[in-house]
Amino acid sequence: MRPAWGAILAAACAPTARLTSLPRAPDQQNAPVAQNGVIITRPPPGLAPTMAAVAGLGWQPIAASMLHVEPLSLAPDTPRPDAIVLTSGQAIAAINRPAWHDVPCYVVGHATGARARVAGFTHVVTAAGTADDLAALLRAALPARGRLLLAVGRGYGRDMAQALRAEGFRVMRRCVYAVRPGQRLPMQAAQALGAGQVAAILFYSTRTAQAFLAALTATQAGLLGQVVAVAMSAGVANALATVPAWRDIRVAARPDQAAMLACLGNP
Repeated sequence: MRPAWGAILAAACAPTARLTSLPRAPDQQNAPVAQNGVIITRPPPGLAPTMAAVAGLGWQPIAASMLHVEPLSLAPDTPRPDAIVLTSGQAIAAINRPAWHDVPCYVVGHATGARARVAGFTHVVTAAGTADDLAALLRAALPARGRLLLAVGRGYGRDMAQALRAEGFRVMRRCVYAVRPGQRLPMQAAQALGAGQVAAILFYSTRTAQAFLAALTATQAGLLGQVVAVAMSAGVANALATVPAWRDIRVAARPDQAAMLACLGNP
């Protein structure tokens, strides 16, 4: 018998207290506030499916992309690689050449793997969840140490490229998108936070967490004591812990969306 979706989510996150509305002050008893909002900080294209998944659990999703992505072009004369390496789905558009669809594509994360397959790549191998996992997979899968195309965002991937070169790979590191942090919270997110309507905020990367915290006003930062932060990994949680006022910081049991949503529970 197929298990219920709720049971699957419950198993994906360590047991935590169920999110509930905080008690209201006496002068607010006649003006109830629904604390069922969930702010989602990731950029498109992952934003839309996450919004839908959060809504499907009964929460009110609030879009607040804190990283703005600018696509960059890959040089037309880039040599055909022996394998393509992706740490983010943001790179897929730039490297999506039909003549390369048979090139093995090694990626981090199941969502990125699915997007690569939809784009037309026929040999997609997915690492568990981090760039270190991906590097270990490459070392095991490619003993011949061929030519790799490491397609990353500007400012990303230098350490990975150096580590792979030290292992004997010929690495072409190419920046195929640029990331710019948002300077302030989007209006809907700011209004919901100010009104006490936000129960939780989802953070999928360290840079997103850093951008969110940097964008807060002092007043907004002071409101985080009533909000649960949900982090995809311990590294993301460490970035969030620089603000001590969170109601709670929860770390997903695995670096994927199902485990993130499990940390939300039910409204």
